[in-house]
Amino acid sequence: MQRFLNDPDDIVDETVAGFVRAHRGLVRLDPANPRVVVSTSAPQPGRVGIVTGGGSGHEPAFIGYTGRNLVDAVAVGELFSSPTAKSFADAIRAADGGAGVAVLYGNYAGDNMNVRMAKEMVTPEGIEVETVVANDDVCSAPLSERERRRGVAGEIFMWKIGGAKAAKGGSLAEVIASAQKAIDACRSVGVGLGPCTLPAVGHPNFRIEPGTMEVGIGHHGEPGVRVEPLKTADAVADDMLQIVLEDHGLAEGAEVSVLLSGLGATPINELYVLYDRIESQLDAKGIHVHKAFVGNYFTSLEMVGATLTIMALDAEMKELLDLGAEAPGMMTGQVAAATAAGAGQSRHAAVKAAARQVVARDVSITGASVPVAGSAGIVREVAAVIVSNKAHLSEIDGLIGDGDHGINMAKGFGRAAERIPADASLDAALAILSDVLMSEIGGSMGPLYGFMFEAMAAEVAGRPALDADGFDAVLAAALKGVRKTGNAQVGDKTLVDCLVPAVEAFSAAKAQGFAPALVQMSGAAIRGRDSTVDLVAKLGRASRLGERSRGVPDAGATSCCLILTTLADAITRRLG
Repeated sequence: MQRFLNDPDDIVDETVAGFVRAHRGLVRLDPANPRVVVSTSAPQPGRVGIVTGGGSGHEPAFIGYTGRNLVDAVAVGELFSSPTAKSFADAIRAADGGAGVAVLYGNYAGDNMNVRMAKEMVTPEGIEVETVVANDDVCSAPLSERERRRGVAGEIFMWKIGGAKAAKGGSLAEVIASAQKAIDACRSVGVGLGPCTLPAVGHPNFRIEPGTMEVGIGHHGEPGVRVEPLKTADAVADDMLQIVLEDHGLAEGAEVSVLLSGLGATPINELYVLYDRIESQLDAKGIHVHKAFVGNYFTSLEMVGATLTIMALDAEMKELLDLGAEAPGMMTGQVAAATAAGAGQSRHAAVKAAARQVVARDVSITGASVPVAGSAGIVREVAAVIVSNKAHLSEIDGLIGDGDHGINMAKGFGRAAERIPADASLDAALAILSDVLMSEIGGSMGPLYGFMFEAMAAEVAGRPALDADGFDAVLAAALKGVRKTGNAQVGDKTLVDCLVPAVEAFSAAKAQGFAPALVQMSGAAIRGRDSTVDLVAKLGRASRLGERSRGVPDAGATSCCLILTTLADAITRRLG
């Protein structure tokens, strides 16, 4: 067996660590438990939390469905083994926003036992927990004993529908009802062509003879209903479809969603060959496919094979299925912005905000000033400008970069604006913005701007108001924050080309008064932004282009200019 391994016993922990690093904008580790992966937008106050969990080796299930409008927290087990009761309990705690938690998981003995224990552990803490158990695997038990069936890839539809109902503000009872309705509408079957190997074992734990296939196989290699000679792709698709439809009893005119998942070692092109036959046969039976998912959605290490899941739809299910969701394993539609103040604030952000010790500063205020209390609107105005310039910033970035600057900036600033209470203080608003940028936005701009706003928040905290001297100190802190993680210098074609001259211009002009110094800062920021047009990039992705990077403004300098000029305008209007 040749694998990319260090110590086989560490494969799960190392998988989770790499997964969280790779998808840091969507997920994080629960600080209380490294076997719990949490959405960066969870918990959401007043919203039902969604939790699942299961054994590793099925990636992207289960951790890959952690994200916005999907699963809020996932308990991670060893390969093919249930997570512990503690991990399930910690996942429940991490997802709890005060409206209860729906635990949606597969019908396996270990999971049933540990979820039950976890529920008992958190009930004394006042967390209301309800469960739905997936049992969509047709071949694991007859329809008359459906309660004995395994949960397989139909769990994905259960998470999608349950998460959508929670995102739309459903109560715990309503979320549970929708998730139950989803799994009740699912039928699944798997066909295996080759076994898989647990790394710590070193050899397959079951065998499929060459030239044969296992019909009705489970995700861990559990035997199916029969072993047959290997057939053509069309014949296999017909067999899978027949098994599912005979159990489903769908009438002509029905609408469905189809999920066809590889088991880990099946080439994607072969999955599309199967899917082509499946949809053509559904069409022939008068069954319409509303939405299809084809790819590796629920795998089993390197098993060769595929699973077919068909979910019957009605109007409500279609609406919930179509609601935008964003997770590493599934991206669908537009993700609606949270509407409630503070919605989506991560536990990290909440703890960080609660832990901030604001000590009053003994400073004298001279001349015109802006009160710190209740001035969160300044930050919200900055966020609005970034969001409104999303397309412009991405267009600039796309000329010499990867084109995602506006997208990521708008996402971060937009999410922060949603979470900043209207009556918050300026330092609190800056701290929330910093937390979102550093915990939910990838690339280089997340930490650069995150540290910038974190330093600004720390400098503002404790001041009753900001006068010219105070804002000069805030700007100096902002520059120091940027340089905490980056080493760019003026002339490197980065945001520093805008920030440095702006900071210097304000400091030089502050003796003239707060408002005139803000005008000088804005002018310097604009000139600094424009100076990057004639520069050759020396850092970042654009630096690989050499002279080809000349003639285009730097996207970071452009967004920095928007931030600084908007700050100047917002503060000027509030000067008293």
